[in-house]
Amino acid sequence: MMKASLEDKKSFLTWFIQNNQLKRRESLWILNYLLNHEQLLKNVHFIEEVSLTNRGMGLATIESEQDPFVYYKDGRKFEDPEQAFHDLRLNWQETFYLELYFDNAYQVLSAYGILEQNPNIEEGSDMSFELGEKVESSLNRLAWKERKRQLLLLIDQALSDQNEEKFQSFTDELRKIDEKIKANDL
Repeated sequence: MMKASLEDKKSFLTWFIQNNQLKRRESLWILNYLLNHEQLLKNVHFIEEVSLTNRGMGLATIESEQDPFVYYKDGRKFEDPEQAFHDLRLNWQETFYLELYFDNAYQVLSAYGILEQNPNIEEGSDMSFELGEKVESSLNRLAWKERKRQLLLLIDQALSDQNEEKFQSFTDELRKIDEKIKANDL
C-alpha cells in the first residue's frame, strides 16, 4: 500500500468526523486537532494492528466492540487520551500510527487511499496473508456489487424494451448473486 497524501487524509477525517460517533469525546478532539495541524497530520499513518507499533492510538466508534481509546508507547498500553494528546503535540515531527475501529474500516480506508501497511507486520507473515485475503475479498464484493448495479440497469432496460427473454436472463443472474451474498460466499 502506498503512502497517503495529506489531502486524502484530510478528506477522510472530515468524512469520518461527520459520519461517525466516537465512544470518547476526547477522541473527537484529537481527530479535529489532527485535521487542523497539517504538519502533524503528515506524520500520521492510518494502519491496522496499531498495538504492534511503538507509538500510536486506536479510537473506536460507538458501534465497535473495541476499547473506546487505547494508546501505545514503547510497548506499553495506556487508556488516557490526555497523555496521548500531550505526546502527540510534543513530538509532532515523529511518526505516529492511528487505527480507527468502525464498521467497514478496511474498505473505507482503502477507498480513501489512506490505509498503509503496518511496518511491524512482515510481508509473508500470517497477518500479512490475512490482509491479502481481506483485499481479495473486498475486491470480489465490490465487483459483485457493481455487477448487481449493472444488472438492475439492464433489467430496467429490458422492461422498457418489453424484452421478456433478456428480463428473465438478467433477473436469474441477479437472483444467483443475491443468493451468494446471503450465503456469505462473497
